[in-house]
Amino acid sequence: MEYIAFINKENNMYVAVVPDLNFTSSYGATFHEAVHNIVEASELYCEDLKTLPKPSSLEELMQKKDELDLEKDAIPQLINVKVEKLKRINVMMRSDIIEVLPERLVEFNGNRSAYFQHLAIKDLQNHNIAV
Repeated sequence: MEYIAFINKENNMYVAVVPDLNFTSSYGATFHEAVHNIVEASELYCEDLKTLPKPSSLEELMQKKDELDLEKDAIPQLINVKVEKLKRINVMMRSDIIEVLPERLVEFNGNRSAYFQHLAIKDLQNHNIAV
């Protein structure tokens, strides 16, 4: 999931905050280090959540910048937070499909779940549904 972090320089450190993730924050000696650290902090924050918050657009966040009490010189930075909440489900499928499926599973290391997840994400994206 992609969120927007705001990064600004305070003294000799870069401070990063993600408003959509309950203002999760981190810092680093360089901009690059701050980005790396805020991604890690955001992933740790999201691990305990049952569902991930819907990301705000940059426009939405900028409209609320004063309300969010963000630093005026803060630079928005898109970050990719990789936290997967997995749920086990049962799926019924025709046996002839199951028999030929291994041919397509090679690129997914034989993992049927990864294959079906890939197809579902592709279909959702084709229908402009964000996941």
